[in-house]
Amino acid sequence: MGKVGVCWDNAVAENFFSHLKTEFYHHERFSSRLAARTAVMDYIEGWYNRRRPNRRAGGIPPATAHTAHQTSAQKPLAA
Repeated sequence: MGKVGVCWDNAVAENFFSHLKTEFYHHERFSSRLAARTAVMDYIEGWYNRRRPNRRAGGIPPATAHTAHQTSAQKPLAA
């Protein structure tokens, strides 16, 4: 978290919750709180982090971008 008055931390959270509501939450009905919590975790881990195209990452999912970054970071530097 940043300093008080810095908007960037809040913008990331607001963006995520906007996607959660428009892509998932408003299309579902839940029988219990446990069912809702489980469905939200499935959405985050199954769709949002794994398969959802991310505009800022060139249209690839976050998990793929992370893997590509980790792979490129492990390449040895030329001597």
